Order: sequence, then structure tokens, then C-alpha cells
Amino acid sequence: MGWNIVQGAEIGAWVADRIAGEFYSETSSAIGLQKDGVTVAGVIYENWNKRTVFCHIAVEGRLTKAYLKAIFDYPFNVLNVEKIIVPVVKSNGKSIKLVQNMGFAEEARIKDGSPEGDIIFMTLARDKCRFLGVRYG
Repeated sequence: MGWNIVQGAEIGAWVADRIAGEFYSETSSAIGLQKDGVTVAGVIYENWNKRTVFCHIAVEGRLTKAYLKAIFDYPFNVLNVEKIIVPVVKSNGKSIKLVQNMGFAEEARIKDGSPEGDIIFMTLARDKCRFLGVRYG
């Protein structure tokens, strides 16, 4: 079976379960990565306003180059946004490290914005995204 990139509500539900949120709805989009039929990663896109989109990420396995290309191609080339926004709770160091490794940087924070502490808004602009280049094509 191998690796497959999939879309749909089941991926949105999978991500929402892992981020303890209710972020997936009929106006959201989701892209997942499956290995031998088992979901190992997923991304929900929501609140697209033609300039930015919010993104929620859950990962429980290895990511492939094709998947990284897909999850950045969708917001930047399909939705044609200029910036992706990822809200992360300050106490979630693993997620902060993941998105920093993807190229996201802190742009703003809401002090005590969640029961777990500050909400940090990590962003990535189109011109800073390395996943749109030839290496990931």
C-alpha cells in the first residue's frame, strides 16, 4: 500500500481529535498522510479570507517530501494566500518546534489565551516557504 496523500472529513476529524479542538467543519479543508492505510499526519485549513488561512497540524509519524509539498501548495497555490497562520499553545513545545522547523516564526501572542497559557500565532509567508521550490516539487 505505501504512502498516500488523502483529503476529507475523516482527516479533519483525526486532526481535531489530536489537537483537542472543534476546528473541522464543512467550510474547512483537510489533507492527510497515510502509511499503509493508517493516518500519520493531517492538516486542517480554516478561516480563509483570500489573504491568510489558519492551519492546524497533527503529526504521529514521519512526513514525506510529497506531503510537505502538498500541504504548502494548497494554501499558497490553490487558495493563493500570502500567509499561513498556525495558533499554538505556549506549553506545546513539540508543536512549536515542528512548525519552527517548517519555517514558521512567532508573529503575535495572546497572553493567557487558553487554559494552558499563551496562544502563540506562528506565521509563514509565501516568499519564506522552502517547500514550494524544486527540491519538494
